[in-house]
Amino acid sequence: MHVPDGFLSTRIWVAFDAVSGASILYAARRLRPEASARSVPMMGVLSAFVFATQLLNFPVLGGTSGHLVGGALLAVLLGPLAGFLTMATVIVAQALVLQDGGLAALGANVFNIGAVPVFSGYALFHVVAGRQRRAERLIAGGLVAGWGSLVVSSACCAVELALSGAVPLALALPAMTGYHAVIGLVEGGLTAGVLAFLARVRPDLLARESPGRLALADWVAALALVALPCAILALAGTSRLPDPLEKLLQSSAGQGRP
Repeated sequence: MHVPDGFLSTRIWVAFDAVSGASILYAARRLRPEASARSVPMMGVLSAFVFATQLLNFPVLGGTSGHLVGGALLAVLLGPLAGFLTMATVIVAQALVLQDGGLAALGANVFNIGAVPVFSGYALFHVVAGRQRRAERLIAGGLVAGWGSLVVSSACCAVELALSGAVPLALALPAMTGYHAVIGLVEGGLTAGVLAFLARVRPDLLARESPGRLALADWVAALALVALPCAILALAGTSRLPDPLEKLLQSSAGQGRP
């Protein structure tokens, strides 16, 4: 869902660059007093996990592929501001290192892939799961948050493309939300599975106010967490099929639209 340069109008990408830049500064200033020997390493580990996981594309439908985002999971484990800042770091690194998404469109990508999934996922999770942390509520909350956050994010991307005149809304909205509704099932399943697992073996990690440093066992588990998607990527590779956004832009170009 990383928008490349050249598809958003100047007024759109400038506005989103300004909004996303200001949001990152606000989140960093708000989180600075709360930074601890536990929260900062958690943000680093989860950013590495999300970065590696987003490299894994899997086939979906109609000759397209998709990848997980992880916004809802970050929101639940870190909180909305820390989750957003972590995701923004990943998106900036992807743009600079992998050329995944345009530099001018970076603000829009931070909004679509960072802010929207994190904040909508956080809201959906707490609406469904409430304050209780029973396994069934965590699973339901994770499923809804993971799925819903991806669909809302794809809808925002479709609207931005339509406002820029790149793709008609009547084509962009159903195409983006339809494909991501399928990808969101995997996203929701992963989110629910991770939360249910942590609730069983390490419920303290779901309590963001937990004091103290990360233990050695936590660092070993974190290394395994980051290594898993890297191992899958090395052994099985990743799908070369276009993602839904690439498919949409290719289809639009084939019909003679800008």
